[in-house]
Amino acid sequence: MKSTLLSLAMCLCLLVVKAQPASAPEVKEFEVFWKKLYTAIVKKDYNAVSQYIEFPLVVKKNLADNTVQTIGRQEFPRFFSGYLDMPAKDEFVNKYGLLRARKALSEDDKTMVDEDSATIEDFEFQKVDGEWKLVYVYATTNE
Repeated sequence: MKSTLLSLAMCLCLLVVKAQPASAPEVKEFEVFWKKLYTAIVKKDYNAVSQYIEFPLVVKKNLADNTVQTIGRQEFPRFFSGYLDMPAKDEFVNKYGLLRARKALSEDDKTMVDEDSATIEDFEFQKVDGEWKLVYVYATTNE
């Protein structure tokens, strides 16, 4: 009984430690990356945005199912232009307006950053060979 309680306590401690947000240096590193990506997105410089993507980029087609597609480097400008024109939530007309409003990461955004992954809006980022890269775009349509 005593060893079971000790094991349970250790498991809880591990879960609490893992649930902690990333340390300040990790968040700062991601913020530097985000500012570069943000600048390229606002300028609609798809070649610059491509530098921050791990190709092929995986895209979940819609909320209705789990279908995904992959986007290669050559297809990316057309895909991303269409993505930015898509309707967005709240007061934003489209995804471009939504992303443009995210110049700085919010405190909520920062809690979604850990040492090797981050989620901001529809984007999933991971560290690839020590560098942050966009690897996944979540549901792009509600069909």
